[in-house]
Amino acid sequence: MSKRPSSSTNEDQGQRKRHNGELGAQPLLIPGMSAATPWSYSDISSELPPLPRISDPELELAVFSHPGAGYGPNYERLEWLGDAYIEMIATALIFQTFGTVAAGRGSQLREQLVRNLTLAGYFKQYKMEKKARLPTDMGNLEQLMITNPRDKEVIKIQGDMFEAFVAAVVVSDPVNGLATVITWLKSLWGRTIKDQIKQAELERNTAAKKDSAAYTASGGIGAKDVRPKERLAKILSVKGIRLRYEDMPNNNRKDKNLGLPLFTVGVYLDGWGETNKCLGVGTALQKKEAGQKAAMMALENKKLMTLFGDKKNAFQEAQKTLEEAKEHQAPK
Repeated sequence: MSKRPSSSTNEDQGQRKRHNGELGAQPLLIPGMSAATPWSYSDISSELPPLPRISDPELELAVFSHPGAGYGPNYERLEWLGDAYIEMIATALIFQTFGTVAAGRGSQLREQLVRNLTLAGYFKQYKMEKKARLPTDMGNLEQLMITNPRDKEVIKIQGDMFEAFVAAVVVSDPVNGLATVITWLKSLWGRTIKDQIKQAELERNTAAKKDSAAYTASGGIGAKDVRPKERLAKILSVKGIRLRYEDMPNNNRKDKNLGLPLFTVGVYLDGWGETNKCLGVGTALQKKEAGQKAAMMALENKKLMTLFGDKKNAFQEAQKTLEEAKEHQAPK
């Protein structure tokens, strides 16, 4: 068996490290996240965005090499790094775009973007499997994707290689790599959650219109200053008046994108001449968010809000008159 040369030059040492899978030994520069700007529905293209370039051939070889494929670089370390980049970029984009969603809902959106099934879908769209190197006993990835498309291990390999690809683009271009990846993933992901992005824009536009005029019955507090539940309570509630948020049946409905169960909550009024009066209904992935949507539905019923707001104002005026009368009758 032939032996390796005994030369210990820096160049040879660097080559040996790369061949042994010790990629990324050089310092890793991490630029800022300024490219992670919010999604805009109008900017989402139906076309698959161009695949970024990996400028280092050694890194590209590693990206598509399974750890068990034999001697040479593999994707193991790059996949680990790429996983972190993908999680960070998805979080930043969701945080920027979905400014009012609860943290739990943000996590659900992120999971939709970063899960292996989604990444494997992108892997297949770019036909990356043509470059893949697997162990001999595993076979050919192109063939496995045809014969076992739902196999978890096959899907995981595709996801791992995609994550490694992301890391390789960043590492091979320390100056512009991260910005390139952010722009690329933003375009890819935008196609995946375009319905949610559109809904977020509609909600922002609706809120902006309501922000232009404060609810006069809410004591001058503008729509943007408090959440729907607090706004509704401000309009309707005084001592003895009760707002209740209760679960409602929804026939085990599930989110069409995540397949997770949905919750339906109704807001009910006891008071102002009403008992168990349903003011609004909301459905969401979390009960708190469903309750906020129910309150928003109630607030959007301007006729009802005016009716009960007037009753509250009349009650408060009567209370004020009564207190003033008591003060005049009190002995001096």
